[in-house]
Amino acid sequence: MQNNGEPLIRLSELGKIFMTDEVETHALDGINLTIRTGEFISIEGPSGSGKTTLLSILGLLDFPAQWDPKLGIHVT
Repeated sequence: MQNNGEPLIRLSELGKIFMTDEVETHALDGINLTIRTGEFISIEGPSGSGKTTLLSILGLLDFPAQWDPKLGIHVT
């Protein structure tokens, strides 16, 4: 499906880091994603690859550690 309209969701250089006393885990690093109105997407990957973390950020349940505030997350 081709759709040249405005993005419904746009992520730019998204990152998420989980920190503990001993370990720094980069769950997401430099994610770029654009979803336009009417598009269907799937997110797949091996266990521990950050799928749930990405969905939590898209659902506004969690916040990214790094992102480009000029592009960032746009939800309309």
